[in-house]
Amino acid sequence: MASPVTSDIDDSEQRPLRLVVLAGHGLTPAAVDALAERFGEKQRCLIPLAGRPLIAHVLQTAAQHPRVASLAVCVEREAFDPVWDVLTRLPGRGSVALVEAREDIAASVRAAAADWDGPLLVTTADHALLSPESIDAMADALEGCDVTFALARREAVEAAHPSALRSYLSLRDGAFATCDLYGMAHTRFVDAVDVFRGARIGGRESARVRRAIGFIGLALMKLGVESLSGAVVRASRRMGLRVRAVILPDGTQAIDVDDDRSYAIVRDLLGDVSRDEQAPDAALAVA
Repeated sequence: MASPVTSDIDDSEQRPLRLVVLAGHGLTPAAVDALAERFGEKQRCLIPLAGRPLIAHVLQTAAQHPRVASLAVCVEREAFDPVWDVLTRLPGRGSVALVEAREDIAASVRAAAADWDGPLLVTTADHALLSPESIDAMADALEGCDVTFALARREAVEAAHPSALRSYLSLRDGAFATCDLYGMAHTRFVDAVDVFRGARIGGRESARVRRAIGFIGLALMKLGVESLSGAVVRASRRMGLRVRAVILPDGTQAIDVDDDRSYAIVRDLLGDVSRDEQAPDAALAVA
């Protein structure tokens, strides 16, 4: 079922979280991250945005959140030193660990959760607009389910920026955008992350959706006759887990830095006016 973002959970009952930030480029050695290359970086997480490395935005939000007791960053070993330099410059609390990125998402999260015995949240280094309220909403949802993932309604995303996204999950009860924010109540549910991450309809993402809700559910979703609650029930049954979708009212939570276009959008939403950190010319025009 979908979960509201309000909660009456007492602070004394809130369990501490580990937040995992996926910062690895996820590319084969021969592949090139075009956005990182424009800025002369090998890692996208280190490109400048609003006067700081991209990853600094999500790390600061996480490090300053009172419910995040532990922070783990998954990134290639070659980026350990610059990422650690970012971390040492941030105010915050709790423990921090750098973990070498593995061959896939689930393996990276599993490595980042190896010494943790509580709830986990997973996001990405390019989620520069991640808000404390979204962390709270996901953490609250984990008090009553095994796995949770965040969505934003199309109207909310378009209110944040009318051309931010071009594809949505079309369901009977509305169109939704996936947010790069996922949670699990315990590390034994880590494999579910690979199912929900980037669950868009089309290409390889269809395989992930199919794993979660089956061929019939995928067909119904493509036809626009499946509801969000119906899809969540299907996923819960197929995976044998209590799955919950959290609908975030803030549409910016579905907007990540994926390319030149989204870089410009996120930069503008952050209010970046620094001439020194201007994006390349190709990133300045937003269609």
